[in-house]
Amino acid sequence: MKKFKILVTDHLAEEGLKILAADKAVEVEVKAGIKVEELKTIIGNYDAIITRSGTTVKESLIENPGRLKIIGRAGVGVDNIDIEAASKKGLIVLNAPTGNTLAATELTMGIMLAAARKIPLANESLKQGKWDRKKFMGIELHNKTLGIIGLGRIGSNVAIRAKSFGMKVIAYDPYIKKSKAESLGVALYDELDDLLKVSDVITFHTPLTGTTRNMITAEKLAIMKDNVILVNCARGGIVNENDLYEALVSGKIFAAGVDVWVEEPPKNNKLLTLENVFATPHIGANTAEGQKAVSAIVAEQVLNALHGRPYQHGVNIPFMKSLLPDHLQLYFNLSEKMGKLAAQISKGRPEKISVIMVGKNFEEDLCERKFDVPFSYQPFTIAGINGFLDISLQGSVTYINAPYLAKDRNIVVEESKTEQFDKFNDLIIFSLKTDVEEVTIAGTVFPDKMGRIVLLDRFHLDVIPEGTFLAFKIMDRPGVIGKVGTILGDHGINIASFTVSRMVQGEEVAFVSVDCPIGKDVLKHIRAIDGMIEAKEISL
Repeated sequence: MKKFKILVTDHLAEEGLKILAADKAVEVEVKAGIKVEELKTIIGNYDAIITRSGTTVKESLIENPGRLKIIGRAGVGVDNIDIEAASKKGLIVLNAPTGNTLAATELTMGIMLAAARKIPLANESLKQGKWDRKKFMGIELHNKTLGIIGLGRIGSNVAIRAKSFGMKVIAYDPYIKKSKAESLGVALYDELDDLLKVSDVITFHTPLTGTTRNMITAEKLAIMKDNVILVNCARGGIVNENDLYEALVSGKIFAAGVDVWVEEPPKNNKLLTLENVFATPHIGANTAEGQKAVSAIVAEQVLNALHGRPYQHGVNIPFMKSLLPDHLQLYFNLSEKMGKLAAQISKGRPEKISVIMVGKNFEEDLCERKFDVPFSYQPFTIAGINGFLDISLQGSVTYINAPYLAKDRNIVVEESKTEQFDKFNDLIIFSLKTDVEEVTIAGTVFPDKMGRIVLLDRFHLDVIPEGTFLAFKIMDRPGVIGKVGTILGDHGINIASFTVSRMVQGEEVAFVSVDCPIGKDVLKHIRAIDGMIEAKEISL
């Protein structure tokens, strides 16, 4: 029997150690707190290592990985692991994102109650020998409206518990289907501002991305109801800390519960000076049960991966893109770009993604991998899903977790193959169905080895999907395109290329490649042109 060696480099809950020890094919060593210098000399002797936050896995540590195949992280965050370096060495990186869902959920509810009833202040006052009951007049959660921003795993669990308090629950999440919200008894809002205007309590459960960073600033705080309670147990930086401070001092905001910070640990943070800020030191995952759960999850998945069984929670690629033939790598990249394009030009909530592979290039089944995964999608389908979701989940979506994230959002994924489509012999078609429209994008690779977008719905194009674009649709009339060029020129934006497709029905679609970002002000001018139907800035 082949023996696998696993090294545990940080303190791991007993539940995980028992799971590892029960596997007769595994030899486990625990070296909690091992120094990096020593770890580097022995890491190649093990098939897998399991860490927590105490071990930093840098590129230099795995420069000579030896027999190492897997890095397991007992927790959600993988900031201490160089994912790119691990992927280049062919190492699988696993984490345990579901183990502390309930821990984070319950902390959210606990901070919400603490802020509403001023429980920590009352506790401290009484212990100081005071009996000042009037000072601690609170707010009931019953009959209040809870606005949840981000209706994923944690947001959904918060919704369930808030409803048991008699709260009316509403949510904003443009990437969740309405059917999921309806199954939770939650009203899903299309616009963030509409939720902010009617909520009595607002809680955040989103990753920190380019879209969510500073999602809440003074402008958003101003449109909220008076005496609202804000709770952030998600990520520091979603709520602008300085603007929140001013709103709390002015009395606009009744109280804030904050577990996460822009700088951790926070230094000289003004929020910590306020009585109506109920603060904790990023302890969302810190429960005994949560630590047991992440320990068990990572142990089980590391064993599955070692034995070649289906595993979950892989952070990096389940297959090596570099092992694809060169011409198929080009189609892989093209499919990912089409997913990104679809995410930026579509309207409504995503319901279904369809990927059609056209031609003999795609006859071979490329799902054969060293380690099985529950999803048997072709690499091109995974690339398309990854590109689509990456626009909203920057930094947290990978080729391995993209199908899971789509499933969590009730997005149906379909793939198929056909011999020919229209006049093309080799083509990738990415089709997105939302609750309001359907968008179809097709691309192929030309003999010059450049991938190109050749179809957008009924429009024929020739667009190399790289860089920043102004994409617009206009009525086919003289002078409109000229005005677009004039506005770009007036703002110092250089046009690199210009592709226009005309339809008999009197509409034109154009993709203008530019050398720098366009910005909201320029887009506002362009959208005001007579004959302009729609215009968007696209980044590919």
